[in-house]
Amino acid sequence: MRETIAELLEIDVASVRGEQLLREDLGMDSLTSLELLSTLSREMKVDLEMEDAMEIVTVDDTVRFVERHLAC
Repeated sequence: MRETIAELLEIDVASVRGEQLLREDLGMDSLTSLELLSTLSREMKVDLEMEDAMEIVTVDDTVRFVERHLAC
């Protein structure tokens, strides 16, 4: 997941840490947030609800979101 975030933000994956806030720390804008959600939805083959999207604030939130949906 860190690789996906780094790729979308065009930054080095080593600079993506779990506790970082996607918007404030990594500079993710609303368009990139939509791209991330689209990528998650496509790769996991699930429909994302707005509530799901609101839970994703940090890199760790993204990882937990993926893990939770893979466990289903």
